[in-house]
Amino acid sequence: MRLLEIQSSVRLEKSISRILSSQFVQAWKIAHPDAEHKLRDVGINPPAHPIELWTIANYTPPETRTSEMINVLANSEQLIDELLWASHLLLGVPMYNFSVPSNFKTYLDNVVRVGRTFTFDSTKLTFQGLATGKKALVILPSAANYAPDTLLAKMDFCEPYLKAILNFIGIDSVTVIAIPNQFMPDEVRQQAIETAQTKLIDLAATW
Repeated sequence: MRLLEIQSSVRLEKSISRILSSQFVQAWKIAHPDAEHKLRDVGINPPAHPIELWTIANYTPPETRTSEMINVLANSEQLIDELLWASHLLLGVPMYNFSVPSNFKTYLDNVVRVGRTFTFDSTKLTFQGLATGKKALVILPSAANYAPDTLLAKMDFCEPYLKAILNFIGIDSVTVIAIPNQFMPDEVRQQAIETAQTKLIDLAATW
């Protein structure tokens, strides 16, 4: 079992996604003592945004890429190799302005690549994910409550997007642990955190 933990919060000590992820990883390692664990922190060290040369290189067959093309794709290749290495993905993704953090979106733009994490049949106009056989767990704090039965549900562009993009590259086992109400009074906020902690600890033994 190989766990790739990806953190995207720009906060450190007070980051709920980081705190809960750390607690989950500790419990998961106890349940799976022989498992491997890697951390990719795109909140603190975000990858570079794709540029024009990156895009050209991406659609150029590997065997005909120039040295400049190879260099501009080097970090993306590393991130993809890391992703494909993992059997389990732990994603700490706080909601920023109703969606994912921009640094995490940049990470996704680097790893969602034709020929590497998905294929496209131009004749049938179909896509096929290549990052199959993996499980993903998303820890998703948010300022308010965006559950389906709430008034703010239609403003949640974070969870649906995450599920869609992970499914697109072949990861169809996606569990989301939401931690709502993080801008609410302390009692409400803490209750949401404790509920998530219980779910995560229970999940660590079986995931």
